[in-house]
Amino acid sequence: MSTEKIIQMAFELGNTIAQSEEIQSLKDTQAKLIKDQEASALVGNYQEALTKIENKMRDGLQIVPEEEQQMEALKQQLNGNPMVQELIQVQEKLNNLMQSVYFAINQAMAGEDCSSDCSSCGGSCGM
Repeated sequence: MSTEKIIQMAFELGNTIAQSEEIQSLKDTQAKLIKDQEASALVGNYQEALTKIENKMRDGLQIVPEEEQQMEALKQQLNGNPMVQELIQVQEKLNNLMQSVYFAINQAMAGEDCSSDCSSCGGSCGM
């Protein structure tokens, strides 16, 4: 099989995944989060603080206890926000789908089929 055909099939798989319930749910949840001012601000504040800490670490600078405490407080606020929790759950479902797809591809490349109940990959292909 040619590289071009493999890439074409990969695009087809990507298009199929893009139409999945998991992707649609992620898009819907992200749109809801953007409209939720409190959740959006929390996510923005967390990302900004995380970037600052990552930059300091990359530059070899020490993270001071106040920065660690700020990150912990932001994590707690994120964990307490229902909209953020919904987004995390939706992202986990998409991650599970992608891991199952990756597992199935690896199984196929190794010349193995799914087990009859697909419990090993979480799918329901019945192969």
